[in-house]
Amino acid sequence: MKKIYIDPGHGGTDPGAVAYGLKEKNLTLTIAKYIRDYLKGYNCSVKMSRTGDKTLSLSQRTNDANKWGADFFLSVHINAGRGTGYEDYIYIKLSNQSKAGQVRAIIHNEVVKVLSRYKLVNRGKKKANFHVLRETKMPAVLTENLFIDRREDAALLKNTEFLQEIAEAQARGIVKAFGLRKVSPRKKGTTSSKKTKPSTQDKKPSKYTGDSIVDYLKSIGQPSTFSHRKKLAQQYGIKNYTGTVRQNIRLLNALRDGKVTTTTTGKYTPRTFKVGQKVRIKSSAKKYSRSTVTIPEKYKQKPYTIQQVGKDDLLLKELYSWVKKEDTY
Repeated sequence: MKKIYIDPGHGGTDPGAVAYGLKEKNLTLTIAKYIRDYLKGYNCSVKMSRTGDKTLSLSQRTNDANKWGADFFLSVHINAGRGTGYEDYIYIKLSNQSKAGQVRAIIHNEVVKVLSRYKLVNRGKKKANFHVLRETKMPAVLTENLFIDRREDAALLKNTEFLQEIAEAQARGIVKAFGLRKVSPRKKGTTSSKKTKPSTQDKKPSKYTGDSIVDYLKSIGQPSTFSHRKKLAQQYGIKNYTGTVRQNIRLLNALRDGKVTTTTTGKYTPRTFKVGQKVRIKSSAKKYSRSTVTIPEKYKQKPYTIQQVGKDDLLLKELYSWVKKEDTY
């Protein structure tokens, strides 16, 4: 059984890069956990350098992986320097034909599919003399997942659905590179492994009342991956599903009601928004539109300038944050 070692960069007293209310150490841990959770469904062992906010030296990480006898080492990072996009690295002295180079190429190709959906920059396959690439005894790859100090990238890094997609792309790459097989735990009383088409009639009751399609699917015991959401969207007549906010809300409503709605929730009447316009955040607003962060009370009912207009949300200049249109007045 292959041993996959996942290293969320930074942690504890080392926050990594910090910008727009984000800390690299938190983002790398979130992505790493999504990768781990995806790989749990395959015939491999997975170990993480940290599963919480723990301080670790670079040597502690590589020594742990070497001692464990890992077959592959993946270090997850977020970039900084006001660039944009995704890039990944192997050790500078290795060729692209090396095992690390071959694994990296497969991972990279999977990630590029996500980059294309979000119209993000592919910064390419690179090499560097990083400690975790040099001191590991197994093939190792380091990924840099967008730029924390670039406003547009940071907005995506606050989106849990995007983090899951880019994480699972890396996980799929690992699965393909090592030829891992999917394993399905057998349930008691189950005699057939025949797959059934997703149906809301089979879902377990959900007490979830939020507006995240990912969290809702988890609450009813269904996969929350992009591919599964796309299949559900097709089932409910939502064409050309790409995971936009509007499409996710339509899908969420469809799963809850058993039918597709042409509006979002019935609570919001569209109005016109323009860059430079002043708006206020309603006192009833709960979370920013592109993250799970709660909007502090002190930010509500104060005037802000619209810097950018999205399909369903607004980027407020003074806060550098996206807020739902329906949460403004």
